[in-house]
Amino acid sequence: MPVLLWLSPLWKAQIPLKIKIFMWQLLRDRLPSGTEVLKCHGLGNGLCPLCLVPETGMHILFSCVAAHALWCFVREALGP
Repeated sequence: MPVLLWLSPLWKAQIPLKIKIFMWQLLRDRLPSGTEVLKCHGLGNGLCPLCLVPETGMHILFSCVAAHALWCFVREALGP
């Protein structure tokens, strides 16, 4: 597996290890999303149940309709 040098600042950041690992998985598209589960011959069809597009980590967090609504809620709750 090639070393991804652009990810090295992530490991030096002053954030909890759990968050570093989550971000590392997200940036490498290795979160346990529908497409990743499908690659491992898991259950399901790999599609987002709300949007019916391939369910990737980026889709779950940023482009899904439900994610958009959640981020809008968080933005409203936290204020400007």
